[in-house]
Amino acid sequence: MPAWNSIESVVTGIVRSVNDKGLKLEGHESWLNCSKFAVGIVLPERGQAVACTLDKAGFLRSVEVVDGIAPVAGGSDFIAQPAPPSTKDRTITRLAILKAAAEFGAARPSLKSGDVLAIAASWERWVNREDGVETTYELTDAF
Repeated sequence: MPAWNSIESVVTGIVRSVNDKGLKLEGHESWLNCSKFAVGIVLPERGQAVACTLDKAGFLRSVEVVDGIAPVAGGSDFIAQPAPPSTKDRTITRLAILKAAAEFGAARPSLKSGDVLAIAASWERWVNREDGVETTYELTDAF
């Protein structure tokens, strides 16, 4: 049983085959079939790089062609070109950081909600730091 059947997840890859019921990605033995609950899925063409959102049963809930990926001439390898994060991605990141900060603060009864927000803001700065830029963080940044 594939690992993605146990939890909701996103699987990325290059489309190897497509039919009216789903798609197959390079490197995966199983077909990813469309969920009967999914609305408006537009299946990609063979050779496109995609990000597939799967439900807990492993069925396709959405398929997005991944921007910023270009084929290498003469081969099937792909080189990722960084794309700017979307508003949706930024919101998801912020909510995940806030949740982590809230869980961190829940084990510390002396922290106030404002402290949790300060911790989340500090962690967000760390997550969104530029690659290759060395930054030192003081423990007091979050408090």
